[in-house]
Amino acid sequence: MNRIFGSLSIAAFLLVVAPVASGAQDGATPNPTEQRDPNFCGAGGAGCDPADVQQWKAIGNRLADLSSADLSQYAYACAKHADWKKDCETDPVAVLKRLGIEGY
Repeated sequence: MNRIFGSLSIAAFLLVVAPVASGAQDGATPNPTEQRDPNFCGAGGAGCDPADVQQWKAIGNRLADLSSADLSQYAYACAKHADWKKDCETDPVAVLKRLGIEGY
């Protein structure tokens, strides 16, 4: 009987300790949730976007009425593809079509 209680005690201890230990991080490992904290980066963490992406988001907002997800896709694509600059500056819908996003 002592053996059963001993095993149950160990199992209960492991059930309590294992989740706590698995959630531990060392200080050198960045946590993406902390990096995108709305209190630090603004609404939805958008302030943590690189400066060039933020600039393309501003341009996209002026040019078209895009959902926030599509605006983000547009901005990151424009920041990545310098050869798309003409479409990025004039036609965000064309950029979204290149990415396979339809509906505009």
